[in-house]
Amino acid sequence: MIHIVGLPRQLVLLLLAAVLLVPQVSAANSPIVHITDIAWEAEGEIGKILIQLDGPVAYRAVASSASIVVDLWQARHMQWRSQTITHPYVRSVRINQITDELARVRIDLLRPARYKTFLNEDSHTLIILVIPPWMATAPLPNSVVYERQRIRTGAGLTTAHVLRVNPEDQTLEIRPALAADMVSGFETTSIIATRYEALAGVNGGYFGTSGMPLGMVVIDGQLMTTPTDRRSVFVITREGKPAIVPFEFTGRVLTAGRTSLWVSGVNHPPHAGGLAVYNRFYGPLTPPLQTAAIVRNDIVEHLTTGKILIPQDGYVLGVTPDDAELITKFIRVGDRLWLRLEVWPDLEIASAVGGGPRLVKDGQVFVPFAWEWFSPRHVRERAPRTAVGITAANKVLLVTVDGRGRQNTGMTLREMAELMVQLGAREAMNLDGGSSATMVVGGRVVNDPSDGMERPIASALLVLRRPEAAPPAARTTTSRTKPLNPPVRNWDLEDLDPPDPTRLYPSQ
Repeated sequence: MIHIVGLPRQLVLLLLAAVLLVPQVSAANSPIVHITDIAWEAEGEIGKILIQLDGPVAYRAVASSASIVVDLWQARHMQWRSQTITHPYVRSVRINQITDELARVRIDLLRPARYKTFLNEDSHTLIILVIPPWMATAPLPNSVVYERQRIRTGAGLTTAHVLRVNPEDQTLEIRPALAADMVSGFETTSIIATRYEALAGVNGGYFGTSGMPLGMVVIDGQLMTTPTDRRSVFVITREGKPAIVPFEFTGRVLTAGRTSLWVSGVNHPPHAGGLAVYNRFYGPLTPPLQTAAIVRNDIVEHLTTGKILIPQDGYVLGVTPDDAELITKFIRVGDRLWLRLEVWPDLEIASAVGGGPRLVKDGQVFVPFAWEWFSPRHVRERAPRTAVGITAANKVLLVTVDGRGRQNTGMTLREMAELMVQLGAREAMNLDGGSSATMVVGGRVVNDPSDGMERPIASALLVLRRPEAAPPAARTTTSRTKPLNPPVRNWDLEDLDPPDPTRLYPSQ
């Protein structure tokens, strides 16, 4: 049920939180399931872990160079015997109970590997494949073209890696992906690409020390994290059209006593005077909170503290230590709450990833770094870079430039903007760079990461085959194309107010 509370219509997202967040498996109405067995199989260099359960379960997986971790919600493990594993990539498999409702399976690695997850819903078997990196390859269609160029900069030469993607190819999809499919996670670009069976991809936007994206992320119409005011966001609309737009966010919680409380962000730490909303996309547990309210099916279930298990059919409200009264004074157990989240301008968003600053506007170099809250040093620094652009023909450019090495100088942001114009971009924006700058093509890292190895990141921008274009086996078994917790709906972005001209970019 959606409640309209008579506030101004600026967006779309007029949402009761429970409507947005209802998953396929609800913690509120699903019994605890048990892990009844874990089996190990090896087929050459490919390892297979089979997790047998006695019912449906929600899960997330995340990988590092040392391990693959699978968290299972509403799950408990039963006693099982560990197996001696002899394998070129896997050292051991362990299981422990993190909370009464969260079980964790850890696959310890001997060396970095890729992985994929599959779910057999009939037998309630979760399968994790451990794959050598050299086997994680994918051929490119004609609508995705990769080229490597040597580019002269103001300090010498550097290598640019260019992907040209035709979004008019109806078999393709351009979309961001989160590390571990949650906000609070880290994975390398290549691991994310392999898990999604991506044709190609680059690193995404900026992120904090906890793995939290610093900027807007939308996946399948679901708001993962809120935008940073004025900063550029790369968007794919529901019609498949790419665009680069700055967004703004407002959020409110309306209490049973008709008090309107400011929401400072979604899956971001709370700001002074505001509430933070943590939903199932954040991860299994919130960060430590001194005062919090657990809301399930839009009813306040209880007030609590600490690291809190986020309900699959609800959310957690948190505040700063100095703002405890926002919860203890205005929110009571048993109250009904209404959550209103708003973004503008009026685009029907399917996918989005934030970054910045903008590099090209109307085919001209345009770098409004101060307007987007970036420092002059960020602009002048010569570094590895990643950018996304849109040509006059609406083709998408994904570009990564190497740097910080003897053979590669890197680029300033203005040089990167000039390169994007030379490549045909009519619009372009910067993504995260430095040691994050990575491009994966056909399953292989094609650039030269400046740290000598890939840096774990929070998000990636991927080129995928649409589920309906994938082979039949992939359509029915992979966790990417048949997720356990699919989005309930896309945003309804109709009937917006006219855009406010004061929120447009200044002219240069």
